[in-house]
Amino acid sequence: MASSPPARPSLSASSPSPLPSAPCPSRDSVVAALRTAGCVFAEDEAALLMAAARTAGELTALIDRRVSGLPLELVLGWAEFRGLRVAVAPGVFVPRRRTEFLVDEALAHAPHASVVVDLCCGSGAVGAALAAALDRPEVHAADVDPAAVRCARGNLADAGGRVYAG
Repeated sequence: MASSPPARPSLSASSPSPLPSAPCPSRDSVVAALRTAGCVFAEDEAALLMAAARTAGELTALIDRRVSGLPLELVLGWAEFRGLRVAVAPGVFVPRRRTEFLVDEALAHAPHASVVVDLCCGSGAVGAALAAALDRPEVHAADVDPAAVRCARGNLADAGGRVYAG
């Protein structure tokens, strides 16, 4: 009488993985890694990285990218600009806090503007910030870099902004 082979364990989506998952790095270990790499605001960066990661492996990858010297904004895929989360991508200028001054000046000089033009727009942060502060302006942005144009299109989509290459 032939015996049947032993049953193989099922690896369906509902059953737990037979391999243990990697432990999630602790906040203290993330801060220590960032501080060792020279990150001045290690605690703040650790909180942002930990909030962005969905898994322990993803957190480790984010930490590795930051520790290798990649700017935090590119690791996260966004930068805070005037209270907005502006998407950024490799090769696209990351909006700076000092550029918020430009938005403040534009609002001071034209508080009821109905048309916004953001030339050399990069990520489109200036146009997006003005669109958020004004009452539904018509927004036009332009950049020569294809990566910046793609990024700005995403950042200005909700405002109905039009982005041009050139």
